[in-house]
Amino acid sequence: MQSRRFDEANAVQRAVRRLVASRPGAWVSKRVMHRVDLVAHRIAPHRSPPSQWLAAVPIGLLTTTGARSGEPRTVPLMLAPLDDGWGVIASHYGSTRPPAWFFNLRAHPDAMLEIDGVTQPVRAEQVHGADRERVRQAALAYYDGYTAYEQRAGGRDLGFFILRPTSLPSRRPEPGPEHD
Repeated sequence: MQSRRFDEANAVQRAVRRLVASRPGAWVSKRVMHRVDLVAHRIAPHRSPPSQWLAAVPIGLLTTTGARSGEPRTVPLMLAPLDDGWGVIASHYGSTRPPAWFFNLRAHPDAMLEIDGVTQPVRAEQVHGADRERVRQAALAYYDGYTAYEQRAGGRDLGFFILRPTSLPSRRPEPGPEHD
C-alpha cells in the first residue's frame, strides 16, 4: 500500500486531504471521486485507485451484499490498518445519513476487500467503546478530516467497523506471456 501517515505525507498530499475534509471538497468528492476510483478499477483492475496515489491514504475496494437487493456492491473506502484487520468509518463525508455500505454490512457482514490487487474475504463487526476509539485513532493517523465529518454529521454516530480476514488472501495472476 503506497500510503503515508499524515505527518509523513508531502505538502500536496496533505493539501488534498484538507481539501476533501472541507465542506466544498467533501461535496465534490462524495459525488465524483468514488466514481473515478471505480472507473479506474474497471480499466485497470487490481491496481491502486487514483484517490490512493493522489492523497496517499490507504484505500480498499469493499464488495458488500446489498441489504435490500442482495446484489454485490463495490465501493472504495479509506482503510485504517489495524493489527487484527482494517478499520472503516461510515462517515459519508459528514452527512447526516450513513452510506449504503453501512446498511449492507449490518445486514450481511461477510464481504470481500481488495487492497493493491490482493482480494481478502472479511467479516465486518460494528464496534463501540475501546475498539471504536482504536479504529478512530488509526484512521486519524492518516486522515484528520474525520474530526470535521464528526462535527458536520449532526450528532449521528458515524458507524465504526473492523473488517477481519476470514481466510488467506488471493492474488490474481498477472497477465503475461505463456510459457511452454
